[in-house]
Amino acid sequence: MKPRQSKGRRPQITFTQDGHELVQGDLIPGPCVLRYDPLRLISADEADDDKHEIHAHLRFHPSGQTWEGTLAVPQDAPLAEMASPTGQGYMLETKFELPVGTDEIEAWFSCAHDDGQTHWDSDDNKNHWLRFALHDIIEVKATVKEPDKANPAQSKLELDIVTIPQVTAVTARHTLPSFPDRPRVEMQLVPIDGAKDGNKRWGAPPEGIPVPVAAAVAFDLVYTVGDRKFTDDNQGRWYLAD
Repeated sequence: MKPRQSKGRRPQITFTQDGHELVQGDLIPGPCVLRYDPLRLISADEADDDKHEIHAHLRFHPSGQTWEGTLAVPQDAPLAEMASPTGQGYMLETKFELPVGTDEIEAWFSCAHDDGQTHWDSDDNKNHWLRFALHDIIEVKATVKEPDKANPAQSKLELDIVTIPQVTAVTARHTLPSFPDRPRVEMQLVPIDGAKDGNKRWGAPPEGIPVPVAAAVAFDLVYTVGDRKFTDDNQGRWYLAD
């Protein structure tokens, strides 16, 4: 397979207008870029009327260290003209220090409005929890096998995923780019032997993951740590099986 995207690059987290949180880069202590779309907390009309300050609140786990920063939205900022749901428009940006030993970031945001109310971006009071897939998913291998003689019209997708010990479940979600009308298929992976250094290894269930012969297969992974699910989509590029 091709090398994983952004391996070894400095980290960046982005909060997009459409309610997504993008974790990019590797889990490297030190400077980390924070990008935030102000339209998550204020409207374009409000930006025309006055300047606003969005307060970012971060807590790093497991240490419990915290960081707070202020992102200023100037009056007449072109929020409507540059609106982009995917983080390509008018974005606020700052940096913070990612402490050594961090494996999870808890984040929430607030903004005081002219009506005296404070608006919150906190995932319905649960806060946003972010992890770095390049740290949690150690290795990803995927191969479309040759068809069996017993069923020459069908191949199988073979997966070999290595994770840190804290991962308790992994689901593969695959699509067939050559068959765009077919729905995405989800398959719960199962633990398999061969993991080293206390890590975990995951593969397809015994019945396998059937795909058309010689099909191009794109997939991402959803994995569980604690009671939360996280996505590894290869930094937005998806994975392609060999």
